Parts: sequence; C-alpha cells; structure tokens
Amino acid sequence: MRTDSKGPDSVGLSCYTENLAGYLSARAPDSPDLLARSVRLAVDPLTGGFSHHDRALNNLPGGRRLGYRGALAAETALTSIGTELSLHDRVLVVADSGALPWLSGAADNHAPHLIMVDGRTPDGNWHVVDGFTALFSGGGSQDPFSGEVSGAELTALLAFPRGQSTVHRMRNSLAFGFPVALPPQETYQWLVEEEGTTEEQLPGNSWLTGAAALEETARLLLADMDADGSRGVLEDVWAAAQHHMFRDAHLLAAAGAELSRAERETVDATTAKWRELPRMLRFAANSARRGRPRPSLVSGAFTALAELEAAASPLHAAHGYGVPTAWPTVASSYGRQER
Repeated sequence: MRTDSKGPDSVGLSCYTENLAGYLSARAPDSPDLLARSVRLAVDPLTGGFSHHDRALNNLPGGRRLGYRGALAAETALTSIGTELSLHDRVLVVADSGALPWLSGAADNHAPHLIMVDGRTPDGNWHVVDGFTALFSGGGSQDPFSGEVSGAELTALLAFPRGQSTVHRMRNSLAFGFPVALPPQETYQWLVEEEGTTEEQLPGNSWLTGAAALEETARLLLADMDADGSRGVLEDVWAAAQHHMFRDAHLLAAAGAELSRAERETVDATTAKWRELPRMLRFAANSARRGRPRPSLVSGAFTALAELEAAASPLHAAHGYGVPTAWPTVASSYGRQER
C-alpha cells in the first residue's frame, strides 16, 4: 500500500454516504446540496430498518442509477471493477470496514463500507479514495485516505467470504434511501451505472418519520441493549447523527446570512444534540453491559432531540430541506484523472 501525500477532505458523512458524495461530485456539481436536503430519518417498527434519505441518492442525472453487482471469485470482481472504471473513471466498491489497511487500531466490527476506486497505475495497482473519518469505541480511529493498493490488497479489503448478515443486507439495500436490489453473490460487491431509476417508495405502510421515528429508534435501541447488541442500532443512530449535522452545517453555510439570531440558535441547538447523542448512547450501552441499564437516559435523550427537531422543522422546510428535489436533467462532464 502507498499513501498519497495529501488525503481527501472529509465532509463528515457516514460510511456509505461519505464516498457516495465523492462519486456524485463528478456527476452533478450540486450533489452536496441534494445530499443535505435529502436528510430525514424513517424507521420501520416491523423490520427494524432505517432509511436516512427522502430521495433515492443512487438515481443519477440522465435517467441512470447505481446498481449493485456481485461475484464469488476475486478475479471476476476485479475484472468487472476494471471495466466499470474504464467506462466512468470511478467505481464505488463495498469494502469490509474492519479490514481497511489504513485504520489506526481496530474498528468496532466488520461491516459494509463504500470506498471509491478512481484509477489504475502503470504497474497494475489500484488508486482508492476513502474520505470517511471516525473514532471507534474500542480506541481505534480512521482518517481520510487516498493511495494505491495492489490487486491482492484490494481483494482482501473487499472480501466477505461468509457473505453478509441480515442487518448488513438491509443497510446495503437502503443505503441510498430506498430499496435497491442486492446481488445473489455477496463475497465481492461493487456498484455500476445502469439505465433506469429507483422508485422512491419504502416497502409496506409501517414506516415512521419525525418524532415517531425517534421514539421508535429509542425503543429499538433499548431492545438491542437488552439483547446482545447484534442489531447494531447504535451504528444506525451514529449515521443519522452525521447526516443531520451535515444538513445543519449546509443550512448555515447556504442561508446563514438570511437567518435571524434566534433561527441560528435553533439550528445550533439541534446540531449540538445530534453531536452529543452517540456519546451519550455509548455510555448507556456500556452501562447496560455492566448490568446497569439506563432506559430513562436513552428515552430522555430522544425525547429532547424530538422536541428540538420539531422546533427546527418549519425553518428546515422554509429553506427546502426535506422537500423533494430532482437531479439536473443533464449530467455534467468529467474526465479521467492521470495517475
């Protein structure tokens, strides 16, 4: 592995959307705006599924979309990734978050994580970009990375030899806001540009949004804490926090001069609550593992957050956040970067 002298700038999104943002930046210049305005939390009480966006972020300009592909054999996967790279100059691939060689320490677990492949070197290595950054509860951390990996290294960090769990399959499917079909082969996965659009419809009629979604998230989290934590609700809450802080930062940057002092304080209060929520919940989870559950701490945190979100909701709506916005009809042009 060779690390570039300067890594990418992180925009502070989740393990799916951070590098999706980098991919989309070459397809439409307004993609950060669309990402910010897409943020909303929807929760399905029947399946425990989470959707973080109110429009299908895999839908691309010009009536195209990103769709998953999979392979059992590494050679097939690398050949197909190379073909997609030659067509579009970049490819999103599904990596194992616990196998990334640029981690410092250890990740909390092994989970799907999108990274971007955006070039080949003359000697056959692959140039990869991962703008994601995080601190892990076990003391490990991840900083933004860009650099070269060999074919063997790329194969190792993409491999899920035992497939993926039900929870991870659901996250993969809903990573862009609405269900995307998953490939039958899960050992190696990547995304391709294809004709068509993803329907912006969540399955069933049980999905909750707004205060009800936050209340349901608290219930799911407490149930997960009472069990073995395998549902990983804390990870979904962390992703929601990153998305909502990104939304608020975008609002302040785009419209801050138009906001009154009271309106800016409303946004700041919501941001602060989202920022402190994952830390508070990890404390509650650690306490529960020691035999001291703190359900009132968890439910109280979500109640306070719901009140702040409700207070900020008219402001968000007035500035177009949570209001469906279409992609431009014409894709922006982009060219291959020389490596």
